[in-house]
Amino acid sequence: MSWNWNDTEIKLPQTFENLKALLSSICNNEHNFSHYEFAKWCNNLTMAFDDDEGEVLSEKDELAFAVARDIECQWDIYLPNTFTLVELQNLDLTKISLPHEWFEHWLRELL
Repeated sequence: MSWNWNDTEIKLPQTFENLKALLSSICNNEHNFSHYEFAKWCNNLTMAFDDDEGEVLSEKDELAFAVARDIECQWDIYLPNTFTLVELQNLDLTKISLPHEWFEHWLRELL
């Protein structure tokens, strides 16, 4: 199956190590990408693993998949729970930030 990948300014391959590095950069306030870009990158990671149907994932890859799926789902839930429909229609998603402690939690899950 061929996926329609999200265009994102994060050009790193979708791997466990890169997920951990990106989360670490967010936790340390050393990132130059938006949380929106990161959510799209995480969505690409889950699609990459979905694309490998039938392939047995390593324990690290399964963990990366679970964390990335949680990140993309929390992004999708956060928006309508935080903003009205009118606000969402006019919102610059690159200016939205998820709570910092969520990223710390996700990073701890990978360590």
